[in-house]
Formats: sequence, structure tokens, C-alpha cells
Amino acid sequence: MRTRGFPLTPVTAALSCLLVTVAAVGGEPAAAPPPPRAVTLTSAGAPVLADARTPFSMLAVTAPGGLSGGPGAGTYRVRARQRGSGHWSPWTVVEGGEPWWAGPSDAVEVRAAGAGGELPAGLRLDLVDPGPDPRPAATPAPVPAAYGTAAGSRPRIVPREGWGAADGPGEAAAYGRDVKAVFVHHTAQSNDYECADSPAVVRGLQALHQRVNGWKDLGYNYVVDKCGTVFEGRAGGSGRPVTGAHTLGFNADTAGVAVIGRYTDVEAPPEATAAVARLAAWALGRYGHAPSGTVELTSSVDNGRFRAGERVTVERVSGHRDVFATECPGSALYRQLPAVRAGAADPFGDLFGGR
Repeated sequence: MRTRGFPLTPVTAALSCLLVTVAAVGGEPAAAPPPPRAVTLTSAGAPVLADARTPFSMLAVTAPGGLSGGPGAGTYRVRARQRGSGHWSPWTVVEGGEPWWAGPSDAVEVRAAGAGGELPAGLRLDLVDPGPDPRPAATPAPVPAAYGTAAGSRPRIVPREGWGAADGPGEAAAYGRDVKAVFVHHTAQSNDYECADSPAVVRGLQALHQRVNGWKDLGYNYVVDKCGTVFEGRAGGSGRPVTGAHTLGFNADTAGVAVIGRYTDVEAPPEATAAVARLAAWALGRYGHAPSGTVELTSSVDNGRFRAGERVTVERVSGHRDVFATECPGSALYRQLPAVRAGAADPFGDLFGGR
């Protein structure tokens, strides 16, 4: 997988649009992918053109100093040109710092979301090529978690080697002692992806977290796609209390589960919510916790909403927004969380189709 930034043509007026074109170059040696060179817009003007060596499938637009969901991240309109066909995708509004799955593409255009708005100086555009599926051709495709298993039993989880996880920088995994709560996220991407592309999406997320955010690995403990497939996230052992980087201030002794897609206005599919419910029941049940209860957690840092040392009571299955200043996991998915809790407590109920 490759994460690339590209040199820009300098211009001098107020920036309202960024257009990046990508030219594929063959014959690259098989080697470890280099660290990214982030695109930084330090000047402003009419459309800015740039060339790159490799195509991409995922991108993120980040305001100066802005992190995913952070204050001042802003929103932007983006569209990508499909590799091969030359067709442009519809315009999509993305939040600053959030990844967007464009599919195989060779050009991207970024505009300010507001009418007549300007892109801020210092805006960064990161493009990710997740690379080909590294699994042998004979490897079966991932399948959703099986229905009808006993409450709290381990769901089917695609291991890291099953989606082609990249090795981290060699740091040992950090562990807590418990999994007291599960925080649900969405990845704020397009919902139009094919489930066959989910391993590539997860590889792209890992690349952004490692090479753009500077984290040692994928931040989430688990990733779930719209078909209900569960992917193991951060390294350290599925089922162990691995400390991730998913919910600032509350990463220790919790698990972060991200649903691929944008669920601000559209509900997550039942296959996805059922998978989250079953995963939460298993992750919490291993430590003797009922998924329908509440728990008191203590913030480890000042995260913009809670001070370090401040205690907060949350549901055992909560949304990212419950402890951080963000819209994640989207208003629609957030409204589904009571049903997810109920499904986690009753795996034979309606959420699982009565099976």
C-alpha cells in the first residue's frame, strides 16, 4: 500500500479549488512503501495541478493542524475520476481529517463546502493506494459472523493476515486489564463501496492512521463492513484488552469498533448492527459485563470535552460522541445504538432475524 503527497504548482490568489491528477508509472521495485509526503497548500489561487506516480483509492483532506473530528476540521466537497473509465464521481461532502473511499481513481478535485468559500492555506491532501489483495487466490473471501450462536460466543473475525495488515514500527502492543465499554464509530466514508473491497478499505484506514496520524497501527480494535464482516484491527491479539487509538481519553480498558460507511443521515444496514451487537456481547462478556448496563470511566487526558481525571458514566455500548466532541458515529447510527444494546443482550431476538 502507498500513501502519497504531491508537489504543487505555486500560485498567488485566494484558493477555492484543488485539482490533483495522478499518472501511474509501472516498473516500480517491490520494496517497503515509503512514508508519505503530505500535500501542503501554502499559496492560493485558481485550480492547482499536480502529478503523482501511483493511483489511489482513498483520500483525506485535513485542515492545518486539524485531526479527525477535531475542532476547526471543516467540511469539503470532493470528487474523484475513476481509473480506466475517466468518469467523475458525484460531489461528496467530507469532514476534515476523515477518510473517503473513492475506489480506484487517478484524479481528485477538492472544493470548499460553502458557496463561494475558500480552502484554507496549509490544507493537506493525503491519497492512499491500498495495493492489491495480498491473500493467495485460493483464500476464501471474508464472510459475515454466523447467526444463531450462543450469547457471548466469539463471532467470526477476519484476522489481520486476512486483510493484509502492514507491520507496525515494531512497538509492542499496549494492554489494559479489562474491556469495560465498547465505543462505536463510523469511518465517515461513502456507503457505496462493494463488500469485496472491504479488506482494501481496512488497509487504507491503517495507512492513514500510521502514516498520516503518526500512530503505530490502525486505531480501531475492530472494523465492521456493511455486510456484517468483522475484521481484526489493532495488533495484539483478538479478544485481549488491547489499548487502541480510537476514543481520546478513553482508549484503555475499552474496545473501539468502527463501521465502514457514513451514517449521519442513513442508518447502518442490519447486517452491520447485528455484527456490532454480537461483537460487543462477546468483548464485554469475556470480562463479565452485561452489554445493557452502564459503567463509570475516567478520562486519561484533556480531550476537549472532559478534563484529565474527570469521571463520566456511559453505556457499556456507547457512541464516540458520548465522550468526545464529534458527530461520530453519525446521528443515524447513534439512534440505532439502543437496538444494538438490546441485540447484544438477546442474540436470538429480532436484531438477528430470530435465528
